[in-house]
Amino acid sequence: MEFFKQFIKDLRKTGAIAPSSKFLARDFVEQLQADLKKDDCPPLNILELGPGTGPLTKEIIKLLRPSDHLDIVEIQKNFYEIIHGKFSRENISVHFSDILNFEPNRTYDYIFSSLPYENMPKHINRKIWEKKLSLCAPHAYICYFKYVKFKDFKYDFEQQVVKEFKCDKKFILRNIPPAKLYTLQVDKPVETPEKISNAAS
Repeated sequence: MEFFKQFIKDLRKTGAIAPSSKFLARDFVEQLQADLKKDDCPPLNILELGPGTGPLTKEIIKLLRPSDHLDIVEIQKNFYEIIHGKFSRENISVHFSDILNFEPNRTYDYIFSSLPYENMPKHINRKIWEKKLSLCAPHAYICYFKYVKFKDFKYDFEQQVVKEFKCDKKFILRNIPPAKLYTLQVDKPVETPEKISNAAS
């Protein structure tokens, strides 16, 4: 019910009428799970953007080791309070913030995003992508999803990012609404956002 209230209140910040399904959540963390199974996997820094009520957060935390660190950024106060109450602990930090104002002291091996990109103005969408890319550690992954009712790419900048990096796309039909899940492997230096920005202009 809380999710539905926020959806009605602010369509730009809440992109779905219901929380993500367990099927989407499991596929969302598939690459992370594969990495953590490796014997030589170092401690990971992980960032989640726009967790809502936390269905995807739960799957991330199931995999989290004591040596890993998870930052969660939520702009909606009601959702922030839910996430902060459920998940705050020594290696999990929950931030009540706009991602564009979030200034961490680390880069990230994984960035998970549930932000409603299709509902955002073009310039905001672009700034968020540039921000995410600037926060990537070497050989990072960006995992995000969007709903199948939209065409693949509403904005040129997102299309250019997906084209620039190795991408795996999967359709998740058992979700309301059905979703397309993208996993990008960002194997370029942190100056990439500017390069892509120029290419997409």
